[in-house]
Amino acid sequence: MTSSSHRSDHVEMPRRTVWPLVLSLGVSLLLVGVITHWLLFLVGLILMLFGVGGWIGQLMPGVGHVHEPLAPLEQRPQPIRPRAEPVEQLKPDHPGYRFRIPEKIHPISSGVKGGIVGGLVMPLPAVTYGLLVYGSVWWPINLLAGIAIPGVETMTREELQQFSPLLFVVALFIHGIMATGIGAMYGVILPTIPQFPGAQLLFGGLIMPLLWSGICFGLMGAINPALEENVDWRFFIMSQMFYGIAASLVIERSGKVYVEPAGGGT
Repeated sequence: MTSSSHRSDHVEMPRRTVWPLVLSLGVSLLLVGVITHWLLFLVGLILMLFGVGGWIGQLMPGVGHVHEPLAPLEQRPQPIRPRAEPVEQLKPDHPGYRFRIPEKIHPISSGVKGGIVGGLVMPLPAVTYGLLVYGSVWWPINLLAGIAIPGVETMTREELQQFSPLLFVVALFIHGIMATGIGAMYGVILPTIPQFPGAQLLFGGLIMPLLWSGICFGLMGAINPALEENVDWRFFIMSQMFYGIAASLVIERSGKVYVEPAGGGT
Protein backbone atom coordinates (compact mmCIF):
# COMPACT_ATOMS: atom_id res chain seq x y z
CA MET A 1 0.00 0.00 0.00
CA THR A 2 1.31 3.53 -0.87
CA SER A 3 2.34 5.64 2.12
CA SER A 4 0.55 8.93 2.79
CA SER A 5 3.66 10.96 1.87
CA HIS A 6 3.67 9.46 -1.64
CA ARG A 7 -0.01 9.60 -2.48
CA SER A 8 -0.49 10.69 -6.09
CA ASP A 9 -3.67 12.65 -5.36
CA HIS A 10 -2.18 14.81 -2.59
CA VAL A 11 0.87 17.01 -2.07
CA GLU A 12 2.72 17.31 1.22
CA MET A 13 2.78 20.85 2.65
CA PRO A 14 4.20 22.28 5.91
CA ARG A 15 1.61 22.67 8.63
CA ARG A 16 0.90 26.20 9.83
CA THR A 17 2.60 26.91 13.15
CA VAL A 18 3.02 29.84 15.53
CA TRP A 19 6.15 28.50 17.24
CA PRO A 20 8.70 30.47 15.14
CA LEU A 21 6.89 33.66 16.16
CA VAL A 22 6.97 32.62 19.83
CA LEU A 23 10.67 31.83 19.56
CA SER A 24 11.51 35.20 17.99
CA LEU A 25 9.47 37.05 20.61
CA GLY A 26 11.23 35.16 23.39
CA VAL A 27 14.70 35.93 22.00
CA SER A 28 13.79 39.61 21.66
CA LEU A 29 12.52 39.89 25.23
CA LEU A 30 15.53 37.98 26.54
CA LEU A 31 17.98 40.38 24.86
CA VAL A 32 16.05 43.44 26.03
CA GLY A 33 15.96 42.02 29.56
CA VAL A 34 19.74 41.66 29.62
CA ILE A 35 20.12 45.45 29.56
CA THR A 36 16.87 46.49 31.31
CA HIS A 37 15.23 44.21 33.91
CA TRP A 38 15.62 40.61 35.02
CA LEU A 39 11.84 40.03 34.78
CA LEU A 40 11.85 40.64 31.01
CA PHE A 41 14.84 38.34 30.76
CA LEU A 42 12.97 35.58 32.59
CA VAL A 43 9.82 35.95 30.46
CA GLY A 44 11.92 35.93 27.31
CA LEU A 45 13.80 32.84 28.41
CA ILE A 46 10.55 30.97 29.09
CA LEU A 47 9.05 31.98 25.74
CA MET A 48 12.25 31.02 23.96
CA LEU A 49 12.29 27.56 25.53
CA PHE A 50 8.62 27.02 24.70
CA GLY A 51 9.24 28.22 21.14
CA VAL A 52 12.20 25.89 20.61
CA GLY A 53 10.31 22.92 22.07
CA GLY A 54 7.15 23.60 20.08
CA TRP A 55 9.04 24.10 16.82
CA ILE A 56 11.02 20.87 17.30
CA GLY A 57 7.75 19.09 18.00
CA GLN A 58 6.42 20.31 14.66
CA LEU A 59 9.34 18.60 12.92
CA MET A 60 8.38 15.14 14.15
CA PRO A 61 7.22 12.69 11.42
CA GLY A 62 3.53 13.00 10.67
CA VAL A 63 3.09 16.11 12.83
CA GLY A 64 4.45 19.10 10.97
CA HIS A 65 2.93 18.35 7.57
CA VAL A 66 -0.48 18.16 6.00
CA HIS A 67 -1.57 16.67 2.69
CA GLU A 68 -3.39 19.02 0.37
CA PRO A 69 -5.49 17.39 -2.36
CA LEU A 70 -4.44 18.04 -5.92
CA ALA A 71 -6.73 19.60 -8.48
CA PRO A 72 -8.71 17.19 -10.67
CA LEU A 73 -6.88 15.93 -13.74
CA GLU A 74 -9.04 17.93 -16.13
CA GLN A 75 -8.09 21.17 -14.31
CA ARG A 76 -4.34 20.58 -14.25
CA PRO A 77 -1.99 22.10 -16.86
CA GLN A 78 -1.59 19.88 -19.86
CA PRO A 79 1.87 18.95 -21.15
CA ILE A 80 3.15 21.10 -23.98
CA ARG A 81 3.46 19.22 -27.23
CA PRO A 82 6.14 20.66 -29.54
CA ARG A 83 5.10 21.53 -33.07
CA ALA A 84 7.44 22.24 -35.93
CA GLU A 85 6.17 25.40 -37.57
CA PRO A 86 7.89 28.20 -39.52
CA VAL A 87 8.80 31.36 -37.62
CA GLU A 88 7.07 34.48 -38.85
CA GLN A 89 9.57 37.20 -39.68
CA LEU A 90 8.89 40.57 -38.09
CA LYS A 91 8.94 43.46 -40.52
CA PRO A 92 9.60 47.17 -40.08
CA ASP A 93 6.58 49.36 -39.32
CA HIS A 94 4.65 46.35 -38.04
CA PRO A 95 3.72 45.61 -34.39
CA GLY A 96 6.41 43.72 -32.50
CA TYR A 97 9.31 44.85 -34.66
CA ARG A 98 12.28 45.76 -32.54
CA PHE A 99 14.68 48.47 -33.68
CA ARG A 100 17.52 50.55 -32.35
CA ILE A 101 17.18 54.24 -31.55
CA PRO A 102 18.41 56.09 -33.47
CA GLU A 103 17.97 53.96 -36.58
CA LYS A 104 20.74 55.84 -38.39
CA ILE A 105 23.94 57.14 -36.86
CA HIS A 106 27.03 58.94 -38.03
CA PRO A 107 30.01 56.61 -38.50
CA ILE A 108 32.85 56.94 -36.03
CA SER A 109 35.02 58.27 -38.86
CA SER A 110 32.80 61.35 -39.18
CA GLY A 111 33.32 62.12 -35.50
CA VAL A 112 37.08 61.76 -35.89
CA LYS A 113 37.02 64.06 -38.93
CA GLY A 114 34.92 66.57 -37.03
CA GLY A 115 37.36 66.39 -34.13
CA ILE A 116 40.31 67.04 -36.43
CA VAL A 117 38.63 70.05 -38.03
CA GLY A 118 37.54 71.34 -34.63
CA GLY A 119 41.06 70.84 -33.32
CA LEU A 120 42.44 72.99 -36.15
CA VAL A 121 40.19 75.99 -35.42
CA MET A 122 40.09 75.62 -31.65
CA PRO A 123 43.53 77.22 -30.99
CA LEU A 124 42.59 80.45 -32.81
CA PRO A 125 41.05 82.21 -29.75
CA ALA A 126 43.82 80.88 -27.47
CA VAL A 127 46.58 82.07 -29.80
CA THR A 128 44.84 85.42 -30.16
CA TYR A 129 44.69 85.70 -26.38
CA GLY A 130 48.39 84.90 -26.10
CA LEU A 131 49.30 87.57 -28.64
CA LEU A 132 47.06 90.28 -27.17
CA VAL A 133 47.90 89.75 -23.50
CA TYR A 134 51.39 88.22 -23.44
CA GLY A 135 52.72 89.02 -26.90
CA SER A 136 53.47 85.38 -27.71
CA VAL A 137 51.64 82.59 -29.53
CA TRP A 138 53.61 80.07 -27.47
CA TRP A 139 52.14 81.15 -24.15
CA PRO A 140 48.93 79.02 -24.31
CA ILE A 141 50.78 76.15 -25.99
CA ASN A 142 53.38 75.93 -23.23
CA LEU A 143 50.67 76.11 -20.58
CA LEU A 144 48.76 73.26 -22.22
CA ALA A 145 51.87 71.08 -22.07
CA GLY A 146 51.86 71.60 -18.31
CA ILE A 147 49.17 68.93 -18.05
CA ALA A 148 51.87 66.31 -18.65
CA ILE A 149 55.19 68.09 -18.11
CA PRO A 150 56.09 68.90 -14.48
CA GLY A 151 57.76 72.19 -13.71
CA VAL A 152 55.78 74.39 -16.09
CA GLU A 153 54.06 76.07 -13.16
CA THR A 154 57.45 77.31 -11.92
CA MET A 155 58.55 78.76 -15.28
CA THR A 156 58.96 82.52 -15.56
CA ARG A 157 56.88 84.70 -17.85
CA GLU A 158 59.80 85.07 -20.23
CA GLU A 159 60.26 81.30 -20.43
CA LEU A 160 56.56 80.72 -21.15
CA GLN A 161 56.76 83.23 -23.99
CA GLN A 162 59.57 81.33 -25.70
CA PHE A 163 59.25 78.41 -28.12
CA SER A 164 60.14 75.05 -26.59
CA PRO A 165 60.32 72.00 -28.91
CA LEU A 166 59.50 69.59 -26.08
CA LEU A 167 56.52 71.57 -24.81
CA PHE A 168 55.27 72.08 -28.37
CA VAL A 169 55.34 68.35 -29.18
CA VAL A 170 53.67 67.44 -25.87
CA ALA A 171 50.97 70.12 -26.30
CA LEU A 172 50.36 68.99 -29.90
CA PHE A 173 49.99 65.39 -28.78
CA ILE A 174 47.59 66.28 -25.94
CA HIS A 175 45.55 68.54 -28.20
CA GLY A 176 45.32 65.92 -30.96
CA ILE A 177 44.25 63.10 -28.65
CA MET A 178 41.61 65.22 -26.94
CA ALA A 179 40.29 66.69 -30.20
CA THR A 180 39.86 63.33 -31.96
CA GLY A 181 38.54 61.60 -28.84
CA ILE A 182 35.89 64.23 -28.12
CA GLY A 183 35.04 64.33 -31.83
CA ALA A 184 34.37 60.59 -31.83
CA MET A 185 32.15 61.11 -28.79
CA TYR A 186 30.31 63.87 -30.67
CA GLY A 187 29.64 61.46 -33.52
CA VAL A 188 27.97 59.03 -31.13
CA ILE A 189 26.01 61.54 -29.03
CA LEU A 190 24.70 64.02 -31.60
CA PRO A 191 22.32 61.59 -33.39
CA THR A 192 20.67 60.73 -30.06
CA ILE A 193 19.52 64.26 -29.18
CA PRO A 194 16.01 65.47 -30.18
CA GLN A 195 16.03 66.27 -33.87
CA PHE A 196 14.90 69.76 -34.83
CA PRO A 197 16.51 72.37 -37.11
CA GLY A 198 19.86 73.38 -35.65
CA ALA A 199 19.65 70.91 -32.77
CA GLN A 200 23.07 69.34 -33.34
CA LEU A 201 24.72 72.73 -33.78
CA LEU A 202 23.07 74.06 -30.61
CA PHE A 203 24.04 71.02 -28.56
CA GLY A 204 27.53 70.58 -29.97
CA GLY A 205 28.42 74.25 -30.38
CA LEU A 206 26.97 75.67 -27.15
CA ILE A 207 25.73 73.18 -24.58
CA MET A 208 28.65 70.74 -24.75
CA PRO A 209 31.32 73.50 -24.74
CA LEU A 210 29.72 75.15 -21.70
CA LEU A 211 29.50 71.80 -19.94
CA TRP A 212 33.11 70.96 -20.74
CA SER A 213 34.24 74.42 -19.62
CA GLY A 214 32.47 73.91 -16.29
CA ILE A 215 34.23 70.57 -15.79
CA CYS A 216 37.60 72.14 -16.62
CA PHE A 217 36.90 75.03 -14.24
CA GLY A 218 36.42 72.57 -11.40
CA LEU A 219 39.37 70.29 -12.18
CA MET A 220 42.00 72.59 -13.67
CA GLY A 221 43.44 73.57 -10.31
CA ALA A 222 44.41 69.96 -9.65
CA ILE A 223 45.42 69.04 -13.21
CA ASN A 224 47.23 72.17 -14.38
CA PRO A 225 47.76 74.89 -11.74
CA ALA A 226 49.84 77.02 -14.12
CA LEU A 227 47.08 77.11 -16.71
CA GLU A 228 44.45 77.91 -14.06
CA GLU A 229 46.40 80.95 -12.88
CA ASN A 230 46.80 82.37 -16.40
CA VAL A 231 43.64 81.28 -18.18
CA ASP A 232 41.10 83.82 -19.38
CA TRP A 233 37.80 81.98 -19.23
CA ARG A 234 36.23 84.16 -21.90
CA PHE A 235 38.79 83.00 -24.46
CA PHE A 236 38.73 79.47 -23.03
CA ILE A 237 34.97 79.15 -23.59
CA MET A 238 35.34 80.75 -27.00
CA SER A 239 37.91 78.11 -27.95
CA GLN A 240 35.57 75.31 -26.88
CA MET A 241 32.74 76.86 -28.90
CA PHE A 242 34.96 77.16 -31.97
CA TYR A 243 35.75 73.48 -31.63
CA GLY A 244 32.14 72.46 -31.00
CA ILE A 245 30.70 74.43 -33.91
CA ALA A 246 33.31 73.16 -36.38
CA ALA A 247 33.02 69.53 -35.23
CA SER A 248 29.21 69.63 -35.23
CA LEU A 249 29.06 71.07 -38.75
CA VAL A 250 31.37 68.37 -40.11
CA ILE A 251 29.45 65.59 -38.37
CA GLU A 252 26.03 66.97 -39.30
CA ARG A 253 26.94 67.16 -42.98
CA SER A 254 28.39 63.66 -43.09
CA GLY A 255 26.32 60.72 -44.25
CA LYS A 256 24.58 58.45 -41.78
CA VAL A 257 24.70 54.66 -41.72
CA TYR A 258 21.74 52.40 -40.97
CA VAL A 259 21.90 50.45 -37.72
CA GLU A 260 20.83 46.81 -37.99
CA PRO A 261 17.75 46.10 -35.84
CA ALA A 262 18.30 44.30 -32.56
CA GLY A 263 16.75 40.89 -33.07
CA GLY A 264 14.55 42.14 -35.91
CA GLY A 265 14.65 38.78 -37.64
CA THR A 266 13.15 36.75 -34.82
